[in-house]
Amino acid sequence: MVGRGIRKSLVTVTVVGLMVLALVFALDHESPTAEATTSADVVGGGASFVYLFDSVSEAFVFTFTVPSADANPKDVVVVPGAGCEDVWFTEPGAGRIGRLTYTSTVDYAFRDDYPLFEGSTPLNLVSGGGFIWFTDPSRESIGRLDPATGQVDEFEVPAGGYPADLDYASDGSIWFTEMMKDRIARLTITSTNDYSVSEYYTSTLSGGRPYGLVVAGPNTVYFAQTENDRVTRFSVPNNWLQLYDLTGVTDVPNGPYRLALESMDEVWTTERRGNRLTKFQPGTSPLPLPRALEPSHSMPTSIVMDRDTGYVWFTQWSAGQIGKFRSDIGLQYYRLPLSDLTPTGIVVNGAGDVWVLASRPYDAYLPFIARD
Repeated sequence: MVGRGIRKSLVTVTVVGLMVLALVFALDHESPTAEATTSADVVGGGASFVYLFDSVSEAFVFTFTVPSADANPKDVVVVPGAGCEDVWFTEPGAGRIGRLTYTSTVDYAFRDDYPLFEGSTPLNLVSGGGFIWFTDPSRESIGRLDPATGQVDEFEVPAGGYPADLDYASDGSIWFTEMMKDRIARLTITSTNDYSVSEYYTSTLSGGRPYGLVVAGPNTVYFAQTENDRVTRFSVPNNWLQLYDLTGVTDVPNGPYRLALESMDEVWTTERRGNRLTKFQPGTSPLPLPRALEPSHSMPTSIVMDRDTGYVWFTQWSAGQIGKFRSDIGLQYYRLPLSDLTPTGIVVNGAGDVWVLASRPYDAYLPFIARD
């Protein structure tokens, strides 16, 4: 698919529009706050939070309340700045992208008024090339936000695909999964007004509903197929490697979802139905190395690798907790500060501390096809 040009959002807003937005905001939302919370606190339906977990004290040290009602934040990245860090996250329930500029527990700022397109539901995001990139399933597009100007560009992708997860390659291309078309795809931008989308398919993708994806090199990606329990490595132009041998093996992945790269030849995945954290090492007869999680049915969701410490961090959506794993230490778990919250996105900053998204959502925004 060759794009005929990108659609650009308007950066300017009228004074009257700002006054109306300010009035609606004041009536419908609380001001964003950083606050100490306990499990006894009551959280209304739709409330969302951004947490900072200190890896040294092993405690949640900062809580930010997202002002947008029913934001249901899904994915998060951290971009270091001068004496601060920008915590970017999607708000699919509110149709926004949030930016928390954090310096300390008492010095921070927030905005989520970036002018996305009508009907936008940003899902997953990644930082690369000085931009924030995100999938937008509702608009069947990949979005690009310029942090310096606030401008948002939109790149149309093939219809009916449901762009889900994405990653940025060193050559500037964007790889993403097309969940409903059982394909993976690559967005290549040749100029500000010209781009192309290449789709890749093989028979083992049929019915797989690929979701999680991570780039291992300019021409190599790993991806997880949520519905036919496969984790696959693909290299351009047509090299497909299923990362386990089904012959005589019954302990195959069960609902693999998100991925984290440890090295070019080592990748981790969360298994939502299998309630496991699993490592894959491609080889002559590659086998999964699963780690069962507690409690049962915790639905592990997002995952990130901290290569500096060797820890793999992950969220457990239905258990209201996060966890970490290292082979020499084992599994450790940490409950969220509030009860009845569902953690979604997770990311590690340069200091080894962890940012976590959580909410009490009306809608989960965790796309998958239920099966018997």
